[in-house]
Amino acid sequence: MGDALKGSTMSTDTSAARGVSAYRALPRLAGWSYLVATSLGRLPMSMVPLAILTLATSTTGSLAVGGFASAAAALGEAVGAPASGALADRFGQRVVVLTGVVVHVTLLVAFTLGAGVLADPATVALAGFAGLSLPQVGALSRARWLAIAPGDLPAAFAFEGVVDETVYIFGPALVGLTAAFVSPQIAVVLAATLVAVFATQFAVHATHRRVPRRTRPAADAIAALPRPRPGRRMLIAVTFIGMVAMGIFFGGSQTSLTAFAESTGIPDAGALLYAVMAVGSAVTTVSMVLLPDRIGRWTRWSIAAAGMTVGSVFLLGAPTVPWVVGAALVAGAFQGPLLLTIYSVAGSLAEAGRAGILMTLTASGVVLGIGAGAAIAGPLAEHAGAAGGFTIVVGASVVLLAIGGAGALVSRRHR
Repeated sequence: MGDALKGSTMSTDTSAARGVSAYRALPRLAGWSYLVATSLGRLPMSMVPLAILTLATSTTGSLAVGGFASAAAALGEAVGAPASGALADRFGQRVVVLTGVVVHVTLLVAFTLGAGVLADPATVALAGFAGLSLPQVGALSRARWLAIAPGDLPAAFAFEGVVDETVYIFGPALVGLTAAFVSPQIAVVLAATLVAVFATQFAVHATHRRVPRRTRPAADAIAALPRPRPGRRMLIAVTFIGMVAMGIFFGGSQTSLTAFAESTGIPDAGALLYAVMAVGSAVTTVSMVLLPDRIGRWTRWSIAAAGMTVGSVFLLGAPTVPWVVGAALVAGAFQGPLLLTIYSVAGSLAEAGRAGILMTLTASGVVLGIGAGAAIAGPLAEHAGAAGGFTIVVGASVVLLAIGGAGALVSRRHR
């Protein structure tokens, strides 16, 4: 099973020739109910940190407490994601996700009732534990696709990428609108409700049975197991570092575009400028199934990283709003394909019964990077303007370009 999974994963590019029609196979393989569950089930991932920030700030009257609570939630998610992935590999996705739903919803309700009432450290701690227990629907969904659609992974992962882009556009907007027109408490409750409904639907969907579990082989069977591929751990490390760099790019871009909008007198347009980048990313991500087989993963990585670098440099020197919009489109057109490629590389390294921890570990790199990117770009933008913030975006792109080259060398050496 392990060799079959690995072999089929490594040959997924052969389905690219099917073009956009490959997307038709997804509802046939998993069902429309699964596509809905995996899409809406991950929406809270983009809502919870902002909802926690908004509620903690409004109830305590301190932006610092709100920031600490949001950071604690993000850090908790980064730690909890690979832990939940490892548990899912061992005990199955259903029980792990359902347990996460119960714990996470309970903690969000406790946070809603306790914010502004409990001591500030207790509020921050509740936020951290809420992030720790957040069900990792997106990463575990990719692990499921490895099992249920090994011949259609380009389309499946492209679908996942577009869903991620959409989630990170509409999730924060939904929190903002709910908090502004109803209350910050209801914004947190809304996130908890989405987890309770759609993460549960994802957990119990029949596709969970298709995911192999990690077993502990008997002593006399250990010798018969296939030896780990040479260089696999190094490639996993390269993939994780690449995801951290992607997160820095995302966090730095969001912060710097917001700083640019404020400097031009349109402070509320920061989210719209970032949406331009996300829309361009979604369009090119969907089109990735059209790429021919001969363009390998590491070539795609390097080309996409180079395009992101060009777009980032344009952002760095952008003098006007139209210039920023054009540069954001260029950078966004390559960020989605690179994110998809990194997940594809991670998928090619997955072994039977260990896909969950690999995908959740990869996803946690993005979470860490977004926090780091925002934390670094904020002070830079404050002291040197938006251009100062964009320097971290350029730096992340250059790092990704270097990683692409290094990954190609490692892969060839151990082929």
